Amino acid sequence: MTPTDDSPPTETGSEQLYDALVDAGIDLLVGLPGTQTLPLDRTVDRRDDIRYMMARHETAIPHVAWGHYEAGGDVAATLTVPGPGDTNAMHGLKNALDDRVPLIHIAADADPEDRGKGPIHEIEPDTYDNVVKENYSIKRPVEFHQAVRTGIETALTPPCGPVRLGVPKPLLDAEFRSPPVTIDPPTSRFDGDEEYRAATRLLADAERPVVSLGVGARRSGDPDAIRALVERLDAAVVTSYKGKGVFPEDDPRWLGTTGSHLPAGAERALEAADVVLALGTRFDGVTTADWSLPMGESLVHVTLDSSRIDVAYDSDVAIVADVASAVDRLRDGLRSEAPRPDGAWDGAAVGDRVRAEYDEQLSDSGLLEDDVPIATAGALRTLRDVLPRETVVTTDIGGFRLWAKQTFETSEPETYVTAGSWAGMGVGIPAAIGAKLARPERPVVALTGDGGAMMCLQELHTAAAYDLDVLTILFNNEDYGIISKSPAIDQYAEGHRFDWSSPDFVAIAEGFGCRSETVQTLSGLESAVDAALAREDGPELIDVRVDPDEPTAASVADYDSELEF
Repeated sequence: MTPTDDSPPTETGSEQLYDALVDAGIDLLVGLPGTQTLPLDRTVDRRDDIRYMMARHETAIPHVAWGHYEAGGDVAATLTVPGPGDTNAMHGLKNALDDRVPLIHIAADADPEDRGKGPIHEIEPDTYDNVVKENYSIKRPVEFHQAVRTGIETALTPPCGPVRLGVPKPLLDAEFRSPPVTIDPPTSRFDGDEEYRAATRLLADAERPVVSLGVGARRSGDPDAIRALVERLDAAVVTSYKGKGVFPEDDPRWLGTTGSHLPAGAERALEAADVVLALGTRFDGVTTADWSLPMGESLVHVTLDSSRIDVAYDSDVAIVADVASAVDRLRDGLRSEAPRPDGAWDGAAVGDRVRAEYDEQLSDSGLLEDDVPIATAGALRTLRDVLPRETVVTTDIGGFRLWAKQTFETSEPETYVTAGSWAGMGVGIPAAIGAKLARPERPVVALTGDGGAMMCLQELHTAAAYDLDVLTILFNNEDYGIISKSPAIDQYAEGHRFDWSSPDFVAIAEGFGCRSETVQTLSGLESAVDAALAREDGPELIDVRVDPDEPTAASVADYDSELEF
């Protein structure tokens, strides 16, 4: 067939893919150049609609894109070579999947003509099916338009998630005719009138309501509307790891972040609740202490992911909807209901009592003192006092993160970036890099432990190469504490403690081009952070020496609460 004047232009697959990303509003590509990716690398370098950031390891690539989105940036694309590059990225892709973060992951797949012959980096494309929302493997030009459009729209359609586009290098390099790819994610309307009426009746009659906020509240919820609903109910509030920050934690209604480290008083409040309204909560094992936390007498579960309903906790009313629309409908329904029942509790008073009792436990344990070595809880409280409220904080995984759930107050969701139930180490520093790209006007701080840092430390060089003002706070107890302090260590290792010795982080950071210093007191930490924020002169690392023998966050939270509700 002879092309006509109306035929689409002939362009390379790389140019057409680039245009599709731009049409979807993507302006950041994170990658690491390889032989197979060079056609797209070259296109991004030649044109100026998309920024390119080169990480130092493929594992960090999706973590950077994840942190960028979590801190309020737009959706980013990621690019790796097939095989080793793709498999290194699987950790971050699975984290994004569990956290409902949309990413467009492009893998320069092996040539379909060579499959089965043993080409470099060959691996079956379906290897990645379980770490992304959808996995598209494109083999021919005729498949290109539909796969790229459908893939990007799938990533952007709630519940969002990462999508993998496997595009062979020959297709990225080849010129072919294909209709321009325009991205238009579908929208959905959620009904369920009877469910809303039942939920409204339960909530209107509730005397001891608790609102539980999860990842869905972070993704689609309006914090102001959620707070107004909480005030209408006069409820107490708990959050999951991903819900942390959706509700301001300086509000007296906040009880804490759920998990094994939830203060005992907060657990008693959950047990006493007659209705728990769970907004976008997944009820995963990490944030429910392996499903041991109580969820009140009646449960209203709002989630966009119907596969999560009645899996961990049986709901009395289930509403399949995004949190924003559900909150609006519940508020409208409650306006027509009678005033709250006599004898209903005061949510603010409940939260005040719970937090006061927990703070007393911290104080009595000496964890807030400026001793040497200092305790992680005291360091986190010091950081909260010295960091501006608009600071974006990212966290890695480790014992320090569990302390942060209760002792580092957060007021906005985009100022606290943390992984959810996947809980894989090595995310903190690359996430901070992504956050700084998204929020260059704000201070950005990465919180990490010595164990987690060893899994992503090379990305300090990325921050230095791009001259990013990212401050890393490294909680260094010279111990793999998440294991050595685990209750299972005695059961399985008969008291054996695995040897762990931390390297000279200051020397390594300076070798990567970062300013660095060690502190051993809370006052020293405060001074060092103040100075780093004032300099705004590239990446810095503060090596904070904390007590290797301090108790865990879970053990301190497990006290005999005297609260009655």
